[in-house]
Amino acid sequence: MTGNTKAIGSDGEAVAQVKLYNEVLVSYDIADTGQRTKLFNKLKDISLTSIQKSVFWGHLNRAEETSVKYLLKTYCAKTDKAFIARVKLSEQIQQNNSVGYEKQDFPQYSTSYHVI
Repeated sequence: MTGNTKAIGSDGEAVAQVKLYNEVLVSYDIADTGQRTKLFNKLKDISLTSIQKSVFWGHLNRAEETSVKYLLKTYCAKTDKAFIARVKLSEQIQQNNSVGYEKQDFPQYSTSYHVI
């Protein structure tokens, strides 16, 4: 399902189709090892995949994205850096725009859902 698709209802009228999950990339540079480890574990707990040291990828709904923003603010000191961004990394991987990653490492759609 994409964010710009239209669906037709039973009465022939166009209805909005909502994209429930967004593909996101989370990256952080946290100096304190304890805080960095806590954040790493929290991000794993919400089913994000660690793709490099301090870099996570996955599919999140809006509430989960908000939770990640809160976690970044909680575990980052004033001198630390972090971000969450909506991306289309899976599309880039499918186009062979990577080295060392396989297409199946980044499915375009979430294949599992979780409750937090």
